[in-house]
Amino acid sequence: MSKTNFSILILTTLLLSSCGFHTPIKNTPLNAVVVSANANEFAQELQTRFNQEAMQNLTIQIGSEVQKQQTSSYTSSNSVNSYTLSLSVPVKVFNVDQKLLLSQDLTASLHLNKITSSTQADRLQIEESYTQLRNTLIKKLIRRLSKLNEN
Repeated sequence: MSKTNFSILILTTLLLSSCGFHTPIKNTPLNAVVVSANANEFAQELQTRFNQEAMQNLTIQIGSEVQKQQTSSYTSSNSVNSYTLSLSVPVKVFNVDQKLLLSQDLTASLHLNKITSSTQADRLQIEESYTQLRNTLIKKLIRRLSKLNEN
């Protein structure tokens, strides 16, 4: 890197920091009480994503996971070639005063091509895909909760 490019980089950094420029993301600590009728994997994984040292200002009720597996295509020999997997989880969020802030069914879907003819490998691939869908839903919920927490 030449001295001119380095000088421009330093000058730009100084100008941006001196005018009060900052990233728009607020890192407010988020913690909640997770209540689930049955101890499902979604509720357990969600609980690990919260800052345990922060004050618990939300209560989240998690319903039962609904997993759907639909066949998308077949091979010429009438065996399954691909699936469409979907995961749905009903979620209700309450504030400290037990006022309902959010009531929604979170859903995510994924198209999955069958790799092998082994049923065990197929089953493991489907389980891993549901774990991926679960993580997608948790990220979506955390973003919504962060927006609620800012307000």
